Amino acid sequence: MRFDGMKGFFVALSLVLFIFFIYKAFLYPIDTNLGVEIVIKRGQSAESVANLLEEKGVTQKFFFLTLARLTGLDRELKPGRYRIPKGTWPSRVLLFLAFEKRSVPVRVTVLEGMTLRQIARVLHGTLGIDTLRFLRLTHDPVFIRELRHRLGYIGKTNSLEGYLFPDTYMISPGVSEEKVIEIMVERLISLWKKKYEKRADSLGWDLHRTLTLASIIEKEALIDKERPIISAVFHNRLKIGMPLESCATVEYLLPYRKPRLSFRDLEIQSPYNTYIHAGLPPGPISSPGEASIKAALYPKKVPFLYFVAKGDGTHYFAQSWAQHLRNKRLARMRAN
Repeated sequence: MRFDGMKGFFVALSLVLFIFFIYKAFLYPIDTNLGVEIVIKRGQSAESVANLLEEKGVTQKFFFLTLARLTGLDRELKPGRYRIPKGTWPSRVLLFLAFEKRSVPVRVTVLEGMTLRQIARVLHGTLGIDTLRFLRLTHDPVFIRELRHRLGYIGKTNSLEGYLFPDTYMISPGVSEEKVIEIMVERLISLWKKKYEKRADSLGWDLHRTLTLASIIEKEALIDKERPIISAVFHNRLKIGMPLESCATVEYLLPYRKPRLSFRDLEIQSPYNTYIHAGLPPGPISSPGEASIKAALYPKKVPFLYFVAKGDGTHYFAQSWAQHLRNKRLARMRAN
């Protein structure tokens, strides 16, 4: 009987506390123009959120977490970016994070030249996207086929490498991996249809071929004015059946970036190794930006077949092998 009495006491106390916290929560609405910024990622636990709130000085972890578990709202916290004043009552914070529909979209910036793995890390850090699921989807033939059916233009590829357009996006928190991928692919296709499709048709190229060359240009060129020249080197080599010999395509095959490729690296057996296979590789090696896409379609009219890095972001260009050897000596002298 005493146990039942104590149990009833704690139930009553919990109800009183709950009613009190609800009263405090609704008595004063939170002013979202003030306070510190709180970012809650998708899948983040209530305890992790409580730790974050206490670290930022918003509210006390113990009371927030206790109330969240008592009410069952620990499983209802919405991912997003919020501004909450310091010292806010735990009940107000809890209800705000559980029911607020006006969470601020998250700014996500994907840089030119990023690979799918690099993009996955960015999305995980900003939106809490499941990295492994994201990468599985970008290599899933069924998902790619569905995207091709809905959006068109996607070539018969086993990967969406290169198709996620590098840009700054405002994405609502809690969005699925499928939706993020679709948003980024749609941005690319919209740009392609508006500005570059007709030019590609005149060359007999398609989006996939253009993205493949553009992705190599993106990795090789560091300054915009050289992109059309580097593009010309590759176009000229393609016309005469000469291997592209791009270090960037070999680096794509390695688990990590190396300051200098070895002779063994250049012998890796892969269709992406443009030192041993002529023509373009099977697909893009990164997400090219618009400047590289444009350069791939509008190469400069120059006779160059070779280029070598000077070490300052620019390159020496040459038409003949002899000129190229002289340029390589100049580059070594500059390095020393």
